[in-house]
Amino acid sequence: MPRFAEVSHQEWIAAPIDKVRAQFADLNHHIAVNVHPKLRFELLSQGERHACFVQEVRLLGIKQRDVFEREIAPDGLSMVDTSVEGFNKGGSLRFRFAPEDVEGRAGTKVGVTIRLPLPALMGWLRPLLEIQVRRELRAAVQEDKHDLEVRGYPAPVQRELTHGLVA
Repeated sequence: MPRFAEVSHQEWIAAPIDKVRAQFADLNHHIAVNVHPKLRFELLSQGERHACFVQEVRLLGIKQRDVFEREIAPDGLSMVDTSVEGFNKGGSLRFRFAPEDVEGRAGTKVGVTIRLPLPALMGWLRPLLEIQVRRELRAAVQEDKHDLEVRGYPAPVQRELTHGLVA
């Protein structure tokens, strides 16, 4: 039976829940605007509530490549990416979304839990791995927060106006 390292993080984002859920689920957007510079994604297939994609990341100096299957709950309040092939096979990323007002401002509380299998006889590695994963998770969530609050999601559409100017 595999052992796991598990790390969770919560973040409030100043955007409506529908927009936050859409941004987190939009792999094409993440690829197009490079939301997470330390991650590389390749979309293999996508449907309304599921996707299959490749993710590459370097963690503890080791390049890790995984194929993930994504399932979005029918109510849209959670999403789970499960590694079905690769370095972290059997691991998962669980996303939870809930509307939450902070100081009179509407927004969304996002919870993310990463669960990674530990290699056999490598349980001693767990504390070091969890420190690194926690650091990378916080950075990734901050990148999504920046994308939503600063850059703007979906990205503004540029179109030519009648006077030849770009909006």
